[in-house]
Formats: sequence, C-alpha cells, structure tokens
Amino acid sequence: MEKLSDYISKKVISLQSGELVGYVLNAMFDSNVKNILSFVIADDESEKLFTLDYENIKSHSGECIMIEGDFLSLYLDEETFNPIGKIVYDAGGLNLGRVIDVILQGRQVKRIVTDKCEFFQRFVRLSSKDYIIYGSNIKNDRKNKKRTIFKNEDKNLPNAYIQNINASDSQINLQQNNEKFNVNSVSTKPYRILANQNSIIGRTMQADLYGYNNEIIAKKYDIINQNIINRAKKHNKLNFLLYYSK
Repeated sequence: MEKLSDYISKKVISLQSGELVGYVLNAMFDSNVKNILSFVIADDESEKLFTLDYENIKSHSGECIMIEGDFLSLYLDEETFNPIGKIVYDAGGLNLGRVIDVILQGRQVKRIVTDKCEFFQRFVRLSSKDYIIYGSNIKNDRKNKKRTIFKNEDKNLPNAYIQNINASDSQINLQQNNEKFNVNSVSTKPYRILANQNSIIGRTMQADLYGYNNEIIAKKYDIINQNIINRAKKHNKLNFLLYYSK
C-alpha cells in the first residue's frame, strides 16, 4: 500500500537517457476515483506540464519514477478528478471531513483519508468537481450492511469516528475533533519548487494553511497571489496551495 502524497514531487527519470524528465505535480483519476490514470509532470526547464500514463511507469522508488521511452504527452488542462481537498458528505449532509490523502494498491484506490476519518473506496457514491458523496449504492446496501466501513488505524489520524456495523448513514456515531484543522499536520516529503506556479494565482483557498511555526501562510477564502506563493515556498508548502484551493 502506498499514499498518493508519496508520489507528489518525485523525480521522473528516463532509463534511456539517464536524464531528469521532471517532477510529479499532480495525479489524474477516473471520474469515480477508482484508479489513477496518469500523473501530471512539471518540467522546470521548459516550464510546461505533461502527462505520464500509469502503465508507462517502468518502476519507482521512494525518490523517483523510472520510465523507458518517450511516453509524455502535453497536458491540456484536463479535469484531474483528484479527490485531495474535496469535502466529503454523507447522504444526510453530515460533514465527514476534507480529503487529505489516498491509499493506493498499485494504480487502484483502496481507501480515502480525510482529516476526520478513513473509509474504503467502494463507499464513494459520487465524486463531483467540489465534493465527494459517501455511501454505498442501493443495490449493494444489503451486501455491505454487516461490514465495517470506517477504519482508523493510522496513529497520526485524529480520533474521528467508527461507524457502528449495523448503523445507517444517518446514525453514524461521530466524535467531533474540535481542534482547527491544520494542513501543517499532514505528513509530506520535502520537494523542489515546481514549474508553472502562476497557474494557481487567482485560485481561492479552501482551508487555512500554516507554516512550520504555526504562522499563517494563507487563510480560507484568500485569493492566491504572488506574496502567498512566496510564503508557501519559504515553508515548503507550495503543493498545498494546489490541493487546498480551487
């Protein structure tokens, strides 16, 4: 099992030339968030974005992705369907948190992690541009009724809630975490500043972003400008501007 956050900022290296192709900036999913289709690659030299299909990855490690052949295509600003930063609601309108990571097995999405809980991908009823709706499909309700839906095994996750096995969506036992969500608590690896940073200027922050010493970088609803980008660079939080804005 791997985390989507582990892929972000990885170097992409060509096995043919031995040269650096770029860095992973983002990931593209299918519309139901079941599988990763490709990665968005940033090239610092050309300041262009490319896509790399998942099946064209030869191998990868904790530091880099190896590719064999010229498989990069120009990124055309397509919808990525990346769930990071989206708020999850159940059918009753209960807020289940904002997505902070995705647990993967190969290219397949296994679990969705929010700042409040963690649940299996099969309980993604709908994923739209802004939100994810939690809940099993009606035809699968009986099949999944006696299965535990939520998992909270990661010690770094807040104690949020575990669904009673026989409870309906509207009967979830929720332990509210009253602490302000701080994206600084999300574990990330150091990354190189990525190209095409001007593409996020003008986007709106969807959550507060804090620096290393808990100082504010950007507040919720702030419009991203060059000053915010510079502060994010200083605290190694540039990727969060992409994830927590729209």
